[in-house]
Amino acid sequence: MRSTSSSKFKGLMATFLFASQVPVAEFATDPGRTLQLINEVALRLGPEAHTIAVAEVAEEYGAHPETAPAHMRACLLAVEAAFVVAPVPGQRRAVTR
Repeated sequence: MRSTSSSKFKGLMATFLFASQVPVAEFATDPGRTLQLINEVALRLGPEAHTIAVAEVAEEYGAHPETAPAHMRACLLAVEAAFVVAPVPGQRRAVTR
């Protein structure tokens, strides 16, 4: 089951990535580039980054409704790949026989 806060975080990161307006091919297979673009957008947009990024995404959906959903899906997949959380095994216990 996915965490709501984790889903919201990834949604926000995908929104920043979408707002970067960089072609999908530039970040789709490079988690490092994905993180770099997210950081650049957050810094460029400043304290109101979330509000501005959401407005930019809405504008793109209005201007390009045929391509915006596919672009957002690509952004979400790239964020998922960049923010993979590997399970950490529990502490091992000594077995006595």
